[in-house]
This record gives sequence, structure tokens and C-alpha cells, in this order.
Amino acid sequence: MTPIIVICGVYSLIKKVAFWSGSLITVLLIILAITSALFYKESIGVVFNKNPNTVLNQITERQELRVGMLRSLTTLYVDYRNPNQVGGFEYTLLKKFADSLNLKLKITFANNLTELITKSKEGKIDFIAAEIKGYEDQLDSFMQSQPFHYSNQQLVYRIGSVKPYSLNEITGNLTVPTNSLQSYILKQSQNDYPELNWNESERLNQEELLKMVADEEIDYTIANNRTIAIMQRVYPSLTVAFEVSSNNPKTWYLPKSYDTSLLNKINSFIQKSLNDGSIKKLEYHYFNYMNKFDYVDTRAFIRAIETTLPKYQSFFEDNAQINELDWKLIAAMAYQESHWNPKAVSSTGVRGIMMLTKSTAESLNVINRLDAEQSIRGGTLYLKQIINRMPKSIPKEERVWFALAAYNMGIGHLWDARKLAVTQGKNPDSWQDIRQILPLLSEEEYYADLKYGFARGYQAVHFVDSIQQYYMSLVGYILEKEYRQKYIDEKSS
Repeated sequence: MTPIIVICGVYSLIKKVAFWSGSLITVLLIILAITSALFYKESIGVVFNKNPNTVLNQITERQELRVGMLRSLTTLYVDYRNPNQVGGFEYTLLKKFADSLNLKLKITFANNLTELITKSKEGKIDFIAAEIKGYEDQLDSFMQSQPFHYSNQQLVYRIGSVKPYSLNEITGNLTVPTNSLQSYILKQSQNDYPELNWNESERLNQEELLKMVADEEIDYTIANNRTIAIMQRVYPSLTVAFEVSSNNPKTWYLPKSYDTSLLNKINSFIQKSLNDGSIKKLEYHYFNYMNKFDYVDTRAFIRAIETTLPKYQSFFEDNAQINELDWKLIAAMAYQESHWNPKAVSSTGVRGIMMLTKSTAESLNVINRLDAEQSIRGGTLYLKQIINRMPKSIPKEERVWFALAAYNMGIGHLWDARKLAVTQGKNPDSWQDIRQILPLLSEEEYYADLKYGFARGYQAVHFVDSIQQYYMSLVGYILEKEYRQKYIDEKSS
């Protein structure tokens, strides 16, 4: 019964009562009837205006956002900011979305897309954060969010083998995952390359196929440029032949059986994050260091991980734990400083595996700078002290970059760079902006008016960039080693 019908019925009742008697009781009955009708209308209105059965309301009541992702290095790795926790560009974006709804984020990792689609159909996840375009027969069952990121698909081969320049020059074994975006792209390319042949693997993902290329078990595969960049830091023999497809949009997938309440919320969040620069900042934070790759240097670093690092790893681990830092970050920093040479000496007088100045060493109670254990203890403590001095206005996840730059050139010059950033219309709390400002400290027109004067700010930028490169290689190497050992153990059991 609608509120209008109820009110009309009450009005009819009032007319009859009024006709029957003009007494005070009649007036009271009229007032009571009108009040009841208005209350009923308000109650009905609340029900009409708030549908408790929307997907978004169900998730809110559950207080947990469930997202399905593929288990891969591009979305899953140990993050230096949160030791032993997942991290990465897309995970961080998902976390920000969940936080915007005051929900706990629960990630369900899967080894393949089939598993994710099955979990979605079973209602075990709210949406899929992975590309399912290769499942053409399933796409009609899903709604897509608006794009929030773009990537390229590239053909990969091994350094030393013959480089193809287009798909019609593929003569060896080209393998891609079944029902993947790579498979979809190849099918779309068959009209232009009718003789193109390839294999599809139901078991292996793009990272595992990249390993097979590095191990010379297959000749080629196609993978996301971000995935390739990460894998190259573990397997430097991988190299790109050419770009197969560019500007592929990254979206999230929701079942069409849902109403659009969650989709609308996602799209609103993505648009806001694009407009305010949040996504661009995350892309810079997670992907900028991937733009440079040095095959010779990376190969030397991997060799050092295997032969030199084991001598000092316990020192890195113990001191990083004491100072609540990731030991892999400290190890990457030490490699940039000395290539893990405890006897290293520079022309400026800094010494040891962490390259401490004499005055800094004395302030940290480091008696012998050439003693690896003392140097690592002092260098780790010194970095922690600098991090603690960083202004709280700097985002927590970026303070370490500021601190590393200060470690390299002195904290006074960092304060100068922050002041100069303000005069240049930049954000002094953004590493992305400070990174652009630091090289100006070596130009007289800028440093002449600064408190601490001239500084080789470009060296500090290189210092931080290199540590990012080494850190990702070390993280990837350790994860790969653990993965391979687990595979060997499962195979032998």
C-alpha cells in the first residue's frame, strides 16, 4: 500500500468522523489520524530510499572487500615499507579504494585466470583485478571499470639468439598462457599474419614462461612491459625484440549479475584518483626505476648476490631488524656504496662497506670503519636517524628516499632542496618533485642563495635510483629462489 493511498483513506475517515460529531474527541481523532499517516509515509520513504540489498551495502555490512588477483611479481612482492607484507602498484590502489570505503581489504591470490573466474562465479570474491579479455566466451558475464593504467605487450627473446623484428619473422617456439591477453592479441593478429603459429600453456603464467626463455627452453614469449622489467632484474639475459601491442587498458571486472552500486563507486574512485594525481604518483613510485636497465651491471649484481652477499647477510638482517627497516634495502644501499667491499676507500675519505665519513663513524661509535659488522651497524643506524628527522608532512612511504638522498649528500643540502622546491612551485614533500630539484644544487644561479651552497644533487638522485634498482633485483632473486626451492621440495616429496 502506497503512502498516497493511506493518506487518502485517512482523509476519508476524517470526513466521516467530522460529519458524525463536532466534538473535541473528533478533533483529537483527526490529529491522531494525520500524525499516523505522516509517520507511515516517512517509514515507507526510508524503505524506498535505501535498498539494503545492493552489492555495495552487502559488502559494507560485511566490512570486507574481497578481490581476486593473480600471484605475480608485478602485483605481489615484499615491500621495503612493510617488511614481509604484499605491495605493488595495483595492490596499493586497491588498498586505497578499500580505505575510502572504510573496509578491510582481503586479497585472494590465484595461479591462473580460470581459478579467478570460478571464484567470482561462486561469489567468493567481489571483483577480479586481472585481465580476462582472453576468455572471450566469459566476457559477456562481466562489467568493466573504467581504465586506470595502460601497459604494453612485448615479444621477448634471449640475448645471443636471433632477434625477430615482427610476428612474421617468428620461426621458433612462441608460447603464451592459455586464454590470456597475449593469446587474445595473437588471435587478433592472425588476419595480418596468417602463417603465425604459437603454443598456449594452461599451466604456466607469463613470468614462468619468461624464465623458460631465460633457460632456453622456449624461444619466445609475450609479456607485459612491467613484468618484463621486473624479471630482467632477476634474469638479465631476457631482452625485448619489439612491441606487439601498446596502450592496453587496465581495468577491474565485476559480474554482470551485480547491480551497478559497486561499479559506480569504483569508477568514481578511479576518476578522482586520476584527477588528483594519486594514480600518476603511484605509477611513478612503483615503475619509474624500471625505465633504466643495464644488462652488464645487473648480471654482476646477481653474481654478487650468489657469491658475496652470504658473508654479510646476517649483519644486514640483524641491524635492519633492530632499526625496523628491511634488510634488503640496507643491502642494496651497501652495494651501491661499496659493491659489498668492506675495505672500500674513496678519494674523499669515506670508508667501508657503508662508506661512512670519519666524523659520522665517531658519532655512531664505529671504531673501525673497515670492519663490515661495525660499518653495517653504523650505516643502518645513521639511515634510521635521518628517516626520523624527516618532516611528518612527507608521506611515510617516501621518507626513505629523502633520507637516502640526505645520507649521500648531507641533510643540510636536502633542506636547501626543499626550500628551493617551494620557490620553484614544486611540492617539497614529494620525492618526485625533489628529484627534479636536486640537480639544480650544482648550478650557481640556484646554490648561490642557499644556506649550504653547492652540492652534487644529481649524484644523490643517481644514488637513490640505483638503490631502487638493486633492491628490486634482490627482492625478485630471493622470491625466485624460494619459489624454485618450494617446487623442488614438492617434486621430491
